[in-house]
Amino acid sequence: MVGLRNGKTSQQTPAVGFMANPRKGNVMPESVQEAVRMHLDHGRACLNEDKYDDAIACCDKAIARDPNEATAYSLRGSAYLHKGELDRAIFDCSGAIVLRPDDVVAYAARGCAYIEKGDVDRAIDDFDMAIELNPKWTKTYALLRGCAYNGKGEVDRAIADFRKVLEIDPSDQDAKDNLRRMGVTP
Repeated sequence: MVGLRNGKTSQQTPAVGFMANPRKGNVMPESVQEAVRMHLDHGRACLNEDKYDDAIACCDKAIARDPNEATAYSLRGSAYLHKGELDRAIFDCSGAIVLRPDDVVAYAARGCAYIEKGDVDRAIDDFDMAIELNPKWTKTYALLRGCAYNGKGEVDRAIADFRKVLEIDPSDQDAKDNLRRMGVTP
């Protein structure tokens, strides 16, 4: 069981294969750090171009150089999510969270994978954590948790999330569209 910042505990973050705080006292050579950054940059570009297998390959290369690079697991988890390989996405995002417990993207991506698997409550837990870590990241409210609440039939909570987005960013079209679909004036 892993303790989370919001006081909740979770069994959804396996520690198998990942070490928390792996570099205490160890400094990675700059050439290795640069190679890892290069693979991650290329992986992000591939992910943005919907080249998911290429993004995964780039992350694999980064992980081979530095098996404790949380961003590589988070990015690879996102690529697996887009491919529909949900268990792999959850595993990699969980690994990223073990390595870097404040990885907002890993929580959001893992939450999306849980939604796809039909586990809305676990998804909402992850979205809650992502919001706690970065309350101004409107995507977590507008496209993720609000929609999850709406799908669960918790309409008032969904509306509250969409309205919270508009407090942060009054021009957010996703929040406006979601409210309109629910028959609510933005």
